[in-house]
Amino acid sequence: MALFAKTVATISRRICLIAAFCLVVMMFLTSSDVILRYFGHPIKGSYDMVGLLGAVTVALSIGYTQLNGRHVATEFIGFVRSRVIKTIVRTAACFVSIGMYAVIAWQCSMVGAQLRAVGRVSDTMQIPVFPFPYVVAFGCAVNCFVLLVDLLRLFSGSKDSGDAVSR
Repeated sequence: MALFAKTVATISRRICLIAAFCLVVMMFLTSSDVILRYFGHPIKGSYDMVGLLGAVTVALSIGYTQLNGRHVATEFIGFVRSRVIKTIVRTAACFVSIGMYAVIAWQCSMVGAQLRAVGRVSDTMQIPVFPFPYVVAFGCAVNCFVLLVDLLRLFSGSKDSGDAVSR
């Protein structure tokens, strides 16, 4: 399990670097567009690019955010002192989350296939948009594996079970 957890953590970190790069590109593109727009020369297609890069940024950072326990969470059972009940609730939450992200990944791959079949492109720059749902599907699939590692740690009784995979 240690090798599996380490591999999942490494993949999550590396794709998060791609997300960070996309975020920097979005920042420079938006800033440049605002400045150039002021002088009457907007960047054609910047809205398309920022939207597509935003999807990549969010999708590829989901797993790393889960890995580090940085998602917003509500503690429904904070008042419960029983470790057994907390473990049951965390286990159920992991199963539900894995199922939800698996369905999202599957549906995004279906949308990507449909967009590819019809040849859908972005409005301004005519960029094929079918790869972007695949990227979202990949990010969700990676998050499924991060959640699976969390679940395995819950079952193994690790001291960090239910929290981040590896910090």
